[in-house]
Amino acid sequence: MKTKIWSCLVFHKLLYLKRMDDCIFCKIVKKEVPTKYLYESKNLIVIPDINPAADVHILIIPKEHISTFVDIKKEHKDLILEMVEVAQKFIKEKGVEKKYKMIFNGGSFQLVPHLHWHLVGGDFRKEAV
Repeated sequence: MKTKIWSCLVFHKLLYLKRMDDCIFCKIVKKEVPTKYLYESKNLIVIPDINPAADVHILIIPKEHISTFVDIKKEHKDLILEMVEVAQKFIKEKGVEKKYKMIFNGGSFQLVPHLHWHLVGGDFRKEAV
């Protein structure tokens, strides 16, 4: 059991140590990976999640590489406000005002080491709970 836990911790540590050049979200921002953009501004993009957990499941991603939630600084306040405003826009546009979650993962729960928010709304898929 200890070996399995250790392997998992090492794997996630390696994910955090990857250079920004290897970051899938940085590649999507640079348009090196073909992706359907639902929204784009100077500071962020919005894309559908590739493995949606609900009727609505989108990712709100800053273009600037910020590794994790704990790496947010005061100088990011305008970016964070824009992310909030874009989330509000999509909540209303998708009609999920009465049933949504805003999720940001960290530590071993964060699979891509680039700050992003999940907007999940509507009915959840049973296998994703």
